[in-house]
Amino acid sequence: MSKPVPPPLPPRARKATAAAPPAPPVRAPVPAADGTMSTMQKLLLADAALALRDEQIAARVVHYKAELATSPELDRITEQVVAELQELQRISRASLPGPVSSGAPLSDRDKAQLEIELIQSLKTMLSRVFRKDKLASVIERKVGEASKRFARLFFESELHEKLRGSTTEIKTMRQAEQALYYALMRNQDSVVKQLESFDYDSPELLTRSKEMLAEWMKNLRHEFLGRTTPELNALVSLFNEGLTKFFTHELPPSTGELAWEVVKEARLRDAQTRAGYKIAANAFPAFRQAFERRFLQRLVPFAEDEMLKKVRESQGKFRTETIRFVADPRIFSDVCELVCDAVYDYLYNDGFLDLPPDWRARLRGA
Repeated sequence: MSKPVPPPLPPRARKATAAAPPAPPVRAPVPAADGTMSTMQKLLLADAALALRDEQIAARVVHYKAELATSPELDRITEQVVAELQELQRISRASLPGPVSSGAPLSDRDKAQLEIELIQSLKTMLSRVFRKDKLASVIERKVGEASKRFARLFFESELHEKLRGSTTEIKTMRQAEQALYYALMRNQDSVVKQLESFDYDSPELLTRSKEMLAEWMKNLRHEFLGRTTPELNALVSLFNEGLTKFFTHELPPSTGELAWEVVKEARLRDAQTRAGYKIAANAFPAFRQAFERRFLQRLVPFAEDEMLKKVRESQGKFRTETIRFVADPRIFSDVCELVCDAVYDYLYNDGFLDLPPDWRARLRGA
């Protein structure tokens, strides 16, 4: 009888099998044993997801920039090209109608009018992305990608012997294969050292011994992860339903409120040195921070309620470790990354948002 084989783990998941999972930048709350969370806990979970997202962005941008090998000559050419592009942009924008010409600072009245226009424009564009009763194609694709990441995170979490959110609570062993796998993982280095301490008739025997150990551990891992697949399938279905409902029913009616909050919180009116039809690149960090904070503050409470409600109604179908997993901030950080990056891409292509060059390179997979 064939056994279900879980999908291959991503690099970060394979590394996690040999070490404790890294602590999130903000301590995230965990659901109660009955699968409930308070409003404050949900907001703290949103904060943890945002902090994780910020940490990932900083790491990726630094990594991208660190790979750029430059020379003084190349730097001079680059500066010249950038200066020429900026001049073309300046000429292009100067030809657009606006309350201020000649690049003079905006008056308070002009800033107030600009703020109103930015809110209205952002609301209109968000309404095209987040449609009532129907997923936009780009969001539908992102929900599919989020489901795949959700599944990988689930399997990754299963490989850790401790309950999420705890440094002391060990999971209850529900399978012999699971117990053996955790025991071997704890003592893998010791077992390898013992194997290396023996005298062998040929070096190939030591190599084969290590290969057999690795193969045995791999089979144990597939055995116990495969048995969690039905639970994962049910959980992924709830996850997809929750996201779809959020993007087609919960979020569309509040795009105006979201736009108002983001433009106000990011102080975009003060970031503009002249009247413009788009958000400048130098204002993007504040815009991103405000947009993702408000996005997560809406997503996390809604998605948590939807999933945990179904978990509670399952009458013991889900394990304690699964209930804890539902509140992993990485789940929501991944959704934030996929959806918000798509939103920024859309706003950029539609001419509403300028993005820093390194951000565009990162979105292209550089």
